[in-house]
Amino acid sequence: MAPTVSDMTVHFRHDRSVTQMMLENTANVDPNKVISEDILTGKTITYETLRGEAFKAAWAFRHRLGLKVGDTVTIIGRSCVDYIIATHAIWAAGGVVSTINHSSSAKEIAHAVKVIKPHFFIVDGIYQRKLREALTLAQHSEVTISTMVSRLDGHLLFPNDFLTWESKRVEPEAYVLDGQDARTRCAALVLSSGTTGLPKAVMLSHYNLTGICEALRGHNPDNWRESMREVFFPPLSHIYGLYVCALMGPWLGYYVCMVPQFELDTYCRLMHEKHATLARLVPPVAVMLAENPIVDNYQYPNLEYFSCSAAPLKPAVASKLRNRFPLVSLCQTYGCTELSSCIAQSGVRDKDAPLVAAGTLLANVKIQFLDEQGKEVPAGQPGEIVVSTPTIMLGYKDNDEGTRESMHGPEWYKTGDLGYLDDKGYLIIVDRLKDVIKYKGFQISPTELEEIIGRHPMVKDSGVTSIWDDAEGTEIPLAFVVPQESTSSIDRERMAMEVQNLVAGEVAGYKKLRGGVWFIDQLPRNPTGKMLRRELRKKAASKAQL
Repeated sequence: MAPTVSDMTVHFRHDRSVTQMMLENTANVDPNKVISEDILTGKTITYETLRGEAFKAAWAFRHRLGLKVGDTVTIIGRSCVDYIIATHAIWAAGGVVSTINHSSSAKEIAHAVKVIKPHFFIVDGIYQRKLREALTLAQHSEVTISTMVSRLDGHLLFPNDFLTWESKRVEPEAYVLDGQDARTRCAALVLSSGTTGLPKAVMLSHYNLTGICEALRGHNPDNWRESMREVFFPPLSHIYGLYVCALMGPWLGYYVCMVPQFELDTYCRLMHEKHATLARLVPPVAVMLAENPIVDNYQYPNLEYFSCSAAPLKPAVASKLRNRFPLVSLCQTYGCTELSSCIAQSGVRDKDAPLVAAGTLLANVKIQFLDEQGKEVPAGQPGEIVVSTPTIMLGYKDNDEGTRESMHGPEWYKTGDLGYLDDKGYLIIVDRLKDVIKYKGFQISPTELEEIIGRHPMVKDSGVTSIWDDAEGTEIPLAFVVPQESTSSIDRERMAMEVQNLVAGEVAGYKKLRGGVWFIDQLPRNPTGKMLRRELRKKAASKAQL
């Protein structure tokens, strides 16, 4: 059976950099239009000023700091306008943008530094001490970076600092790729755990980043237009923040108000005050908007659609959100860092899309669904999602083995997710392959069980994982449950039984919660809301040993 191919093709140019693309005013934006604002500093910047300040900082990078074409600059900071200027300054100087989440621990930053091997840092002042601690930890590792640390000495930069240098417009040869192959020129290093293991540095080319912009706009112009207005809370270190705030926003000239951390009342107030036309969500925020009474304190007359990503949105939550916002379209997005962001997306036009649909394929995407032996599964049956697209990463930095393991042949990336295309071409995500529980040869989807558990009136949140059962010689599913309110031990015992019975009443016998129901105050999640199942597995293993 042949792979499914997107019904849209867009030409991707091979000879331009991100900076060159940004000089093309493709949406005819007024140069004086404010396109970026943050509530951390209150700073705003216009379509034209962003380019001017980026070019000035790029000149300073090259002539004051000695940054060379191909050097890597790591940014560690909260969401702010200067973060966006910094990314474009690095690209304009011919450098490689590297992002590390500011909420990472010193140990996590040390690992990232060893993987990325940056030449310079731009760091938010409040994280300077943590970075220096991380650099000390990295020096004591088995990876030698003493030369790099020496070069970094005196080059710890801070937002606003690098913009005050006396400089001039950067010379064009620093960022123009005319006559060169943008497919081979790395533009960004973004951390990802891939399908397994510790975080790896994903190398994304100028071709990857300009191509994903063209693919997104070509796929659904209503989702990507100059008149959009949004309030954005995910970290800019994530591929989500990078393509929404640093690429698509400055290219198309739509307005983004960035907030450094999510707080429901602030988010709702800003959506009201800034006349937001869309809201990008992750599942935990979708739950708040669907259920929390704070939402009713404000009006959202300009809101056209929600766009949810990071993890599949459960049907029960999607249904509540649609009921509370009946005039707002509910859209979803699917992708990953290794594919330069998303490869499927729904939009305001997809009013009849299934609640669980992640969208239709973007331009230039090919997709197939494979079983554990690497053979295609029958149409409509779940298999591992394997993708071929021009936006596939260059590879993991200094990790050829990891790159090879992530690929199915030279042109196909193995996502590690299970899914299928329905008869209308919508991508349905079933689960994460490595999270699937295997009970005596049968596959059990954790998200399927979580959806059922979520229907219990006393369940606020839930996460399903597995433990090994020696007696049965197999994995068995168990649920971690966050109750709606504190419960006594008697209530918990009764509630646990009710949850188990609820699941048993709706699934095949092999999917029962044989591991039981364990209560927890909060589920482990990353900054974008994705559940960290590996942490659940650790908790399950430690409890099983008691």
